[in-house]
Amino acid sequence: AAVPSIVADYRASAGIDVTHDQADQDAGSQLAMPVTVLQQDWGARLGYDAAAVWHAWAPDLDHRLTGAGHFMAEEAPDEITEAIRDLLLR
Repeated sequence: AAVPSIVADYRASAGIDVTHDQADQDAGSQLAMPVTVLQQDWGARLGYDAAAVWHAWAPDLDHRLTGAGHFMAEEAPDEITEAIRDLLLR
C-alpha cells in the first residue's frame, strides 16, 4: 500500500530532510529574501530558540513571539496580519 503523502512528509522531516538541511548549511546556503518567524511564546519559555535556528538560514530575519496557539491566524488575526504586512513591506 502506498504511504499517504502527508505521512511521508512527516517521516521525511524526521529523517532525510535533516540530512538535506545539514548539507545545505554546510554548503553555506541561505535564503535571500526577508523571512518572518512567528514562534509560540511557550516554546521560547521551554528553551527552543527558533531565532537561532532560522538565523542560520535567513540573515534578514524578523523573529516574533506570539501567545497564539497552533491556529495562529484564527486565534490572533490582527497580530498575524500585521506580521505578514510588515514582511511584505520589507
